[in-house]
Amino acid sequence: MDVLAQIKADHDNVKSLFAKYKAASGSEKTSLAQTLISEIKAHSAAEDASIYADYSKFGLNAASNKQEHAEINKLVAGASASDDAAVTKAVTTFISHSDEEETEQWPAIKAKLSAGESDALAKQFVNAKKSVA
Repeated sequence: MDVLAQIKADHDNVKSLFAKYKAASGSEKTSLAQTLISEIKAHSAAEDASIYADYSKFGLNAASNKQEHAEINKLVAGASASDDAAVTKAVTTFISHSDEEETEQWPAIKAKLSAGESDALAKQFVNAKKSVA
């Protein structure tokens, strides 16, 4: 397994759900909001437990990522499924964070991550996500 592919799939899933959320109304919109909130919480916890655990070995500092996750989790915790503005703020903050990870941080990770390490981190990511969900 490739840890970055697993994380990218999560990022893409949130983006796809958000597109559906923006087009939805009524109970479908509320249901999608609840799903988005759950997905973001699980994703953040899984990244914290896997890839961020030893970010320094990639020449990166996870402190800003963890701070952004804390901000996103605070937004998600305060987001009611019926509060469009709060859900939108939480998701757009998550998307901005994920785009930054992919473009600014992943090249350094790819340069230093062996296939074995990637597989081990991917398993940690998946297991951590399951334990939160």
